[in-house]
Amino acid sequence: MTGDLHGNTTHAVDLLRVAQRQECAKMFVLGDFGAWEHTADGRRYFDVVDRVARKHRVRVYFLDGNHDKSSLLRERYGTDLDDEGFLVCRNHIRYAPRGHRWVWEGTRFAAFGGAYSVDKAWRLAAEALRARKAERRSQFGSRRERQTEGTLWFPEEQMTDAECDELLAADSSSVDVLLTHDKPRAAAPEWNRKDLPECLPNQDRIQRITDTLRPRLLLHGHLHFRYTDQVGATRVEGLGADPEASHPQDYASTDSWLVLPLPYLPEVGADREIA
Repeated sequence: MTGDLHGNTTHAVDLLRVAQRQECAKMFVLGDFGAWEHTADGRRYFDVVDRVARKHRVRVYFLDGNHDKSSLLRERYGTDLDDEGFLVCRNHIRYAPRGHRWVWEGTRFAAFGGAYSVDKAWRLAAEALRARKAERRSQFGSRRERQTEGTLWFPEEQMTDAECDELLAADSSSVDVLLTHDKPRAAAPEWNRKDLPECLPNQDRIQRITDTLRPRLLLHGHLHFRYTDQVGATRVEGLGADPEASHPQDYASTDSWLVLPLPYLPEVGADREIA
């Protein structure tokens, strides 16, 4: 299980090597994977991760973060599903859409991506600047791509209340492990830069999902900070991000990943199961 990669190829390759050393056949990224295939760099990143994952015999799974263009994932891969219901993005890369459920080694999982971007204003301003530059170039006969909207900030970045209602209405049965990008509202990390009022509605949705599905374990990214908390009967593990996006001074690369042995059996020693 890994926190945000943000399209950082070096960090992604390092974590695939970790997965191989730890004898993990799967690596699951908890959002902000780097799904930017509307750009050439984003497509190259997917290709490199796929190639290295194949080399190390690891399959990469991810859910969407606020900095993943999930609408494009659904548009491009929505009809290409594997036998577990994941969207097949490459031979060794799979996407778990919001509300997706599956079972690994007898352990019931559910994935709910999305969050609010605290840098939304900056991203929208950067898109507007690109649009103005593209317009000026067009006046001089440039034929370069003029599309700028939805290239840095993605309107689908977080769940709506209606989407949350619909997903829970479709299936509200309990799970063992809940994977999210955002944290549940009640979780209280010692360091949190995602505490603006605008961040709270999506945290409330994740809290509602947690209360409904009653997981024994919840893993998430987004905060770029490693911590452990207990929210009712749910153990919460927040994972760190790639080094370039991590701000705490005592950050270590091991903050960005953990090994989840399967089946997940907390009643026989959860604290020793997660390393």
